[in-house]
Amino acid sequence: MKRLWGLVVFGASLVLLTSLLVTRAGLLERQPLNNSAGESDMKVEPKYPTEGIDPFQPDPVVRQLPGYELVWHDEFNVDGPPDPEKWNFEHGFVRNRELQWYQRENAYCKGGVLIIEGRKERIVNPNYDPKSDDWRRARQYAEYTSASLNTWGKFAWRLSEVRIVARARIHPQPGYFPAIWTTGPGIWPHGGEVDIMEYYRDRIHANFAWGTTEKYSPRWHSFSKPLADFLAKDPNWLKKFHIWELIGNDEKLQILLDGEVMNEILQETAKNPPNPWSTVVYPFREKHSIILNLAIGGPGGDPSGAKFPMIFEVDYVRVYRRISASAQE
Repeated sequence: MKRLWGLVVFGASLVLLTSLLVTRAGLLERQPLNNSAGESDMKVEPKYPTEGIDPFQPDPVVRQLPGYELVWHDEFNVDGPPDPEKWNFEHGFVRNRELQWYQRENAYCKGGVLIIEGRKERIVNPNYDPKSDDWRRARQYAEYTSASLNTWGKFAWRLSEVRIVARARIHPQPGYFPAIWTTGPGIWPHGGEVDIMEYYRDRIHANFAWGTTEKYSPRWHSFSKPLADFLAKDPNWLKKFHIWELIGNDEKLQILLDGEVMNEILQETAKNPPNPWSTVVYPFREKHSIILNLAIGGPGGDPSGAKFPMIFEVDYVRVYRRISASAQE
């Protein structure tokens, strides 16, 4: 019930996210960790294996990692709707004043890949109320549709114990805003948010958010890198699948893209201050669920010049739990 309550509160707070996301979009420099105070570095983790993999095609082999056990995964290998035992679907207008109407029909598996499809199509808003101050109800129509999947209430993992690996391919367009992210328990943002991957407005983003002394007001530790930097190194970058990872322990967390650290944060830094609405102190030591979505508009910008359908492809999502040293002996 605690998790369900957290979802209700999270949904109620989503209307506030538009200005928050716009504000944090200006934080473009990754802040390196300062270990002079005695914080120890995360031990060198085994690089996620990519040898022999065709970067242009889905990877059918489930990889094992030394020191880890695979505790959950979805390879999206069965054509048709995503597995309802693993995924929930959001519905309607949800957050950030984005333009899409979320519906489960826009997510499907084909050829070993989850495809989330953004479409230009008009949907009547059944909750329409011309007198409402709530933007979700004040719109008579949605002009776009897409899908958002999550594991809320089904699966969650303690971020200090796991390594989340997702292989995906993005197809940038005006207004295109795909994401791979996690949220923790209770009221947002005190349960924590990790944006393992966001893309919008020609930049790839990697962010952490947690609570402050104000309700629904997050502190962001953000980094973004221009897409042009990746294309300068590899003109075929957008044609390939790439591996995004979140690696955590009791000391810190790191977000990686193809083995490169995009952002990192100490657990002690991401500590919620005392407050009356959440008992969570270290949000990134709590259990988090995974969200995959393709948004249109909002922070992603104006989609009027885009070619539809928009496509976000996810080859797999895998969750590995670290095996303790005593268990390995």
